[in-house]
Amino acid sequence: MPAARRSRLAATAVAVTVLSLAGCGGDGGAESAETVSPSPPPSKSGATPTGSPSEVAGPLSAEQARAALLAEGSLPAGWRHADLADAAPAGAAPEELRTDDRNCRRLFDVLRGDAERHEARTAASRGYRGSADGPYLSSEVASYDGEGGDGSKRALSTFRSVRASCRTFTAENEAVTVDFTVSPLKAGPGGDSACARLRGTARGGPADGQQLTLDLVLSRVKQSTTGVALLSVGDGDTGLARRAARTATERLEEVTAGRTPNPTVPPEQDG
Repeated sequence: MPAARRSRLAATAVAVTVLSLAGCGGDGGAESAETVSPSPPPSKSGATPTGSPSEVAGPLSAEQARAALLAEGSLPAGWRHADLADAAPAGAAPEELRTDDRNCRRLFDVLRGDAERHEARTAASRGYRGSADGPYLSSEVASYDGEGGDGSKRALSTFRSVRASCRTFTAENEAVTVDFTVSPLKAGPGGDSACARLRGTARGGPADGQQLTLDLVLSRVKQSTTGVALLSVGDGDTGLARRAARTATERLEEVTAGRTPNPTVPPEQDG
């Protein structure tokens, strides 16, 4: 079983933190060889050397992918790690929501590195919430095979293509149905990124009758992508989505450069 799939099965809150996406504006893997070289200059995120400052030459390892995820200390005060299966206002974890629209579903799949016929070598996921009542955020990292970053380029290209054609769709689980409408969003951190906003009114479940807003940003750094999905009840927070996406991109850049970002993400706990 590929390392990316093992990582997804171990994570209870994957990909997009409760449903699908929208349109945007702005548009056990291979490990790098370790060599002895001088310490790199200090980074913007306060990253420290991993033991080798060499750039990662191939897909990230599972440990490197996890290190690139957002950490509690890289989010605003009050944000904490959370099992989104128990927190999502749509009444289910993302993987429990369904849509019959196969085209729109690929937006979820690309975010977590699991697009049809295009699976990442390694992937990692971690969920957070700002308070007991949200908002909720999912951080995703996926790393691909392919020289010159071909795999990550295809992932971002697929995201852009599908978000342009996915205008509306319905997502549901046993308790909740949401008819989502796609609209433009300018929240990208710049560079090689794409973003999306989805809005709909929940029918059933703990958020019955309330508007749900999902802001999503996908960014690419060499052979990897980092995704942020921010779910809010109400109008959403574009500024928070933008800041989280910028921080996530910086952390992926640090890991790709052979450094460990600070603050660190704790090891994954079994069970």
